[in-house]
Amino acid sequence: MTKQRTAPLPSGEGASVGELPDIIAYWRSTGVLPPQLVTGHRLIDMEHRFLIDAIANLQRVCKNVTDFEDCHGCGHVQQARCENNLVGLLGDVFAFILDHFRSEEEIIRNSMLLVIDRAVCEAHIEDHAEIAAKVQQIVSTLDTRHVVRRIRELDVLLARWVTNHIALHDMLLLRWIARYEPQLQPNDR
Repeated sequence: MTKQRTAPLPSGEGASVGELPDIIAYWRSTGVLPPQLVTGHRLIDMEHRFLIDAIANLQRVCKNVTDFEDCHGCGHVQQARCENNLVGLLGDVFAFILDHFRSEEEIIRNSMLLVIDRAVCEAHIEDHAEIAAKVQQIVSTLDTRHVVRRIRELDVLLARWVTNHIALHDMLLLRWIARYEPQLQPNDR
């Protein structure tokens, strides 16, 4: 994911991911998808809400995810419990993102946007691959002593996804669909 990309805000101005703390704070405090990230596509918005829930659950794995440097201060039983909870959550998140990306990529393949602006569609799909690879990397580096670090890494990744990927790629794709190809919208919105 490119750090220099901008995400459109309702005012029409762009802001880098680092400048979007209000959006992140909103969904972290409310557990609700921010209005500026609602695409209007029932299935995709429902899946994005699932992601918000996963992020909230991630914050609950460790009793102090923000202050603990590592897991050395917790006993072996607590470390194992946290690791098991994180492994379960990672499995759910990884399965979810693969299904979610498949849904979006099917929309892309069925859309004329692929013909009109192939580079935009390829960048969207490439971003999916980068996100999936990063989650896989986090899973492969998981160990009992550093669960809290992996939680923070996953939290950063998911926060970037919510703010950057959705605002850039998903909103563009689904605005295109709503405007030019309404037949690709779900029937029961």
